Amino acid sequence: MGVGESFLVVAKMDFFYHQAPESMKSLGTSLALFSHGVGSFLSSFLLSAVASITQRNGGKGWIQNDLNASHLDYYYGFLSILCFCNIIYFLVVCRFYVYRAEVFDVET
Repeated sequence: MGVGESFLVVAKMDFFYHQAPESMKSLGTSLALFSHGVGSFLSSFLLSAVASITQRNGGKGWIQNDLNASHLDYYYGFLSILCFCNIIYFLVVCRFYVYRAEVFDVET
């Protein structure tokens, strides 16, 4: 996952830089890094939420201090479902996105 994340960060920075208007290129790069930070916070929140929801009503819970007693397979299955929903959303948004053409200044 670490190698995949390094590819994602480079692609995200490139997208924000090239698709932002000329006057907002630095803001686009900042938004790319901001979204990475927000994703880290949301990941922690999701883990805490899943742990507390699965322990309701006296349940054993998916996330515990002991890895052998935890059900990480359920948690990763849940993450797989979220990733699948994200891919479907991405494909829908991708159909309607129009790339901004790069304009090159030609000096004569």
